[in-house]
This record gives sequence, C-alpha cells and structure tokens, in this order.
Amino acid sequence: MNFGLKNKKDLKFITVLGLFLLWTVSAFWFLGRGNVWSRYNFQMLDSFYRYAVQSGHGPPLSPKIAYVLITNDSYDYVDKNILDRAYMAKVNDVLNKLGVAALAYDIIFARPGKADADQCLVKSIQDLGNVYLPIGLDCSNQKRSFKWETGSAYERFRFDYLFKPIEKGESHPFYAVRALMQADKFSRAAFNSGHISAMSDPDGVFRHNAMLLRVDDSYFPTLSLSMFLDYAGISFDEITVHWGEKIVIPATKHNFLETDIIIPIDNQGRTFIPYAQDWHNGFKKMGIHTLLQYYDDKNLRGNLTDFFEGKFVFIGDVSSGISDLGQTPLEHSASLIEMHTALLNGLLTHSFYAGWSFEKTLGFILAMGTILVLSAFLKPPWIFYGTGCLVFAAVIGIAWFDIIQFSLVPVFTIFSSTGFIFLGLIIGSEIIVSKDRAFIKSAFSRYVPEKVVLKMLSNPELLNWGGEERIITVLFADLENFTAISEKMKPADLVTLLNDYLTEMTDIVLAQGGIIDKYQGDSIMAEFGAPFDYADHADRAVKAGLAMQQRLKTLRSIWRSKGLPELRCRVGINTGPMIIGNLGSRQIFDYTVIGDAVNLASRLEGANKYYNTYLMISEFTHAALTPGMFLTRILDSIKVKGKKEAVNVFEVYGTCSENSNMDHESYYQIYNHAFETYLVQEFACARDLFLRALSLRPDDPASKNMITRIDSIVLKNKMPINWDGSIALTEK
Repeated sequence: MNFGLKNKKDLKFITVLGLFLLWTVSAFWFLGRGNVWSRYNFQMLDSFYRYAVQSGHGPPLSPKIAYVLITNDSYDYVDKNILDRAYMAKVNDVLNKLGVAALAYDIIFARPGKADADQCLVKSIQDLGNVYLPIGLDCSNQKRSFKWETGSAYERFRFDYLFKPIEKGESHPFYAVRALMQADKFSRAAFNSGHISAMSDPDGVFRHNAMLLRVDDSYFPTLSLSMFLDYAGISFDEITVHWGEKIVIPATKHNFLETDIIIPIDNQGRTFIPYAQDWHNGFKKMGIHTLLQYYDDKNLRGNLTDFFEGKFVFIGDVSSGISDLGQTPLEHSASLIEMHTALLNGLLTHSFYAGWSFEKTLGFILAMGTILVLSAFLKPPWIFYGTGCLVFAAVIGIAWFDIIQFSLVPVFTIFSSTGFIFLGLIIGSEIIVSKDRAFIKSAFSRYVPEKVVLKMLSNPELLNWGGEERIITVLFADLENFTAISEKMKPADLVTLLNDYLTEMTDIVLAQGGIIDKYQGDSIMAEFGAPFDYADHADRAVKAGLAMQQRLKTLRSIWRSKGLPELRCRVGINTGPMIIGNLGSRQIFDYTVIGDAVNLASRLEGANKYYNTYLMISEFTHAALTPGMFLTRILDSIKVKGKKEAVNVFEVYGTCSENSNMDHESYYQIYNHAFETYLVQEFACARDLFLRALSLRPDDPASKNMITRIDSIVLKNKMPINWDGSIALTEK
C-alpha cells in the first residue's frame, strides 16, 4: 500500500484550500465577537452532564441544605386550599427551636392577609432572626431604569439590599425594571433578601441564572449568593466581578474561607447552574405537615434536630398547580426552587462549571483542522477519513473528561467548525461533478429525504419532463386561525415563528419518507409514495400527521413560555390515483401531483373546522392503512365542495400501541355505534347514542351536528330523496 504524498499539484491545491478553510473558521468566530457558546452547545452538553451526575461525577451534595415543602398532602392536612400564615408561623417557630442556620422562602407574601395571622408570621420571622424573604424582578437585557414605588419594602430594597461590587471588564448585565415585593410588614421583619428571578435559555431549559441584577447604578444578588455571603461574613461590596469571566469571593482573615471562591460568569453575570442531582435524589426533604407532626411527638423530635440543626432550609410550594416548573439538564419538569439550592450547594462545595474561553476553543479548532489538512496530503483516502473519525471521537472524549473536571467544552462549536473544515476538504477533493447530480441535489435536497436524493442520482431519468398516474398518498396541513394570528404580530416575528413551524413539520415529513411538494404561506403539501413507490405510503402519511400534532404540543409549551401564539394545524390526508411528475412548461416545471384525489385531500384539511378535529383521512386512506396500527373513528359521510359523490371520513386520534384514555375510548366506541345506527335509519336509537357520546365530550361538534341532522329528518317526517346519510359541505 502506498502511503506517500499526493502529487505536487494536489498538495498545492489542498494547502491553499486548507489555509482558506482555517482562515474562514477563524474569521467567522472573530466576527462573532468571540462568542463560541450557543444553545446547541448546551443541548449537546446536557447528555454529558446528565450522565456525569448519574455516574457520580457531578457536584457533591452538601449536607447543609434541606427542604421544607408545601405539598398536596400539606393542603389535605389542613383541609384548605390555602395555608393560613399563622400555620406558617408555627413552621418558623419549630425550625427556630431546631436551630437552623438560615431559612429562605421561595414564596413572596406580596399582600397583607388576616391581621392576626400576619402578625404571628411577622413575629416568627423576627424571632428566628435569619429569615430570607426574596424579591421577584422583571428584567431586561437593555439598559432600563427601575420603577420605584412607595413603601418600606422599597426603602429597604434601596438602602439595605443594593450594593456596588468591584467591577472589571465590559459588562452587559440584566437590568431590573420592576419588582414583586414582600408586603411591607414582612419586608421589615426579614433578615435579608435576594432575587429569585429565573431566566431560561433560548430553548426553554433552565441552565443559567444571573448571580446579580443591575438596579439603576447598583446590584442585587441572587437569593443563594446573599445567603452565602452572610454565612461567610463577607460584604457584597468586597467581591470582585470580572465581567465575562468570574465573580471572586475573597478569602480574608475576617471570614472563614480558606481559599477564594470563583464563580464563572458570562458578560451578563450568568453562571451555569451546578445541579447536583435530580429532584428525587437531591437534598433532604420534608413536608411542613410532617414537620409539625413529628415535632409534636417527643419521641421523634430528636430526629428532627439531626435533620435540621445547622442547615440552610428552603421553604417552597411544590403542590400541583402552584409550583414553578421548568426543564433542567437533568429533568424535563422540575421545581425551580432547585435552581437556588443548586447555586448555594455550588458555593458551599466549590463546584461551579467553567466554560472554555474563546481563545482556547479557537486554538483547539485550528489544531484539529491542521491535523485534518495534513492527513489529506497522504494518498490513501482512508487515512483522511480515519483521521476525521478520530478527531470527532477525541472531541467527545475530551468533552467527557472535562465535564467530570467541572469544565464545559463547546462541543457543537468544535464539531461544526472542524466538520466545516473536514467537509470543505472532501468537497475540494471532488474535481468533477456531473450536471445531472448538481441539478438533482439543488432541486430536491431541500424537500426530499436524503436517501431519495441518493437514489435519484442513480436514476436521473425519473426527472424527465412529464408525468405518470400512480396511487400515492397526499397530505395537506394548514394553520388554524393563522390570519388572525398574523394580524397581531410584527412581520419579523411572524416570519421567524412561521419558519420555525415549517422547519419542524418538514423534518417530520422527511423522517417518514415523504417529500415536500410546496409551501403556500402557512400551508404544507406533501406526498408519500413518490418519486419511489413503497407499499406503506398511507401509514407513513398518517404517522407524519400524528407526529405533527404531537410535536406541536411540545412547541406550544415553548411558544407559550416566550409569549408567542400557540399554533395548531389541521391535517387532511387522502390516498388515490394521481398524476405525478415534472409538470409545467419545458422551460420551467415543478415536481408535483394533480388530480381529484389531490383536491379531496385539500378539502379534508378544511373540513376539520366543521368537526373541530385536527387529523382527518378519507375512506380510501383508511382502507390502505395497516390493520391494527392506528386508532380511528368514523366522523361522517360528506360531499366536499364541487363533488356530488359522498365519501366517508375518519378522525385519527392515536396509535394502537399507545395507552389510550378510557373515557376517550368509550366516547369513540359510542360515536361509532351511533353513526352505524344512523346509517341504517334507526334515528331514535342513534340520537340516544349521540347524546351519550355528547355527555362524555360536551363540546364535541360532531355529535351535536349529528343530533341536529337527525332532528331535522324527524321533524320533517320525510326522508330526503336518495338519502345516503351524507352532508354536503359548502365551504372549502
């Protein structure tokens, strides 16, 4: 085997190409102002971080932290929907007697309650003496003035809680705009405070928190930092903030710290939250009702002392419907009180995560890129490809090694940059590219699955001008009330939202082997079973429709958290003979389908409005589905606009492999029975059955429509001529 170098001409070409690629990557990141971190890096690191924690390589759990939680059982214990503040005062008194180091509420008592209960709570806070009552702040990443109001809570906020640390570097902090304060009486009684403002990453995951927020020309720390500074005997104005690098809490002879505590931050003052465990495996927890019950039992009181003495105790409400929930790197849905305990734990155990700097990241990328370029000098192509595999494997290994050393590697940035260099070298080595291959890739790669494109490259005759008749399945998807939504949004925001929606839906279509025919505004047209035939095209289309609805459920929660409209789409699917091919003129043509079967699919999408459904298929698609794969119910027999023949239509509401809701199953079974009875003209029995179905789903238009239709027939006491049980829809 010849391991020699390539010829001089090739070496020169690769050298120039390699230098160009390395320069391009460097220029790209320099023009990006040195920001090598994006949400994609953190999304990739989530898996590393989660596995590190599960395998015992995450932050250690401090024994000094515990929870006292208000749970569903707590409300059941007092047999009320709210907890009397006098009841909370008892909790404070018990914790006082148990000798807690500090008590932090993740609750804001914003309004006065019953005077006697409030006074009990105030007294218990004063007696305990080390109670932290937080403040919630609305923030902006633009420079804004704080909205001050009257009252002792605001006075204390201004004069007792705001400080000016030593600052170095260029800062871009979050500015507090307004506050949700504790009521004045509680604010006066509290020992100290801190903010509990939670800010998710752009993808909705709570990975970072601002350690300090700017209020006019001063700063306000997070609740955990405030508690730790008091515990360590350090004034806020003693710490040094190196913006974009770190916060330094100094060890001096006046405090007990043996070494400086370093909190890595970005230029907005955010740090990566060092979650030590998930909720169930984390810090010790006890319900407030359990705390009081155990304290009343003298035999158990000693156990409570061991549980709470000298601890930092956090009180929060985690009951259903009240708790603040969010996604973390460890859990899809977690109580956000974990953010504060995780940050305090990081301070107590010195276990914060530092991300790679811009300089270190770019240096590593250029080193890996240089190795790839040098490997491309050798003749055997497997050496180059093998080196590429080793480089990517090395990145994964380094990312794992670093994360257990509490260092974060921007994996996506390194992958994408070295991948760009690797791909550039591959493309640069491809000297001859045929016209047909270039045409097919440019024409189809954006809306046809990759495996279809590859097959087309071997069969370019499929793209000849003209068409053929085939039985395939076509899907139409359109957004509900999109016109009304678009009128309320700025054009730029609307385009971003629509592009996100279309991207997600397109990925689903492509994943099921479909092709995107066209986009028409917010509408999607897709085909399954073309350009290459496969027997299960109806199954794939319905799977795509269900996946669209399921993905939109997830996206709606994300859009809701960002204040964006919650989009819903209606899907219509039909299977039948269609003309498919490159249709149009010989100069300009489009790969598409035409025919009555296509029009029916479009009409079914619109017919969803009449039944308040979101996935409707025709009887032809229903007959083509694999038996026992999907959960369906017959909706109606309809005549769409422009057609005289009726067609049975079905709603698809899941797959048979899912655990279906029993009430839903009962409804669908009763509705199906009712419709069958209706078709054989047993109207009285059918009406009773539709009423039973309506009792299970009171707002269901399908049952209401059928009852109205039956009543119309019964009142006229005359069957329409050529009655077939169908209804003609006059709208598209």
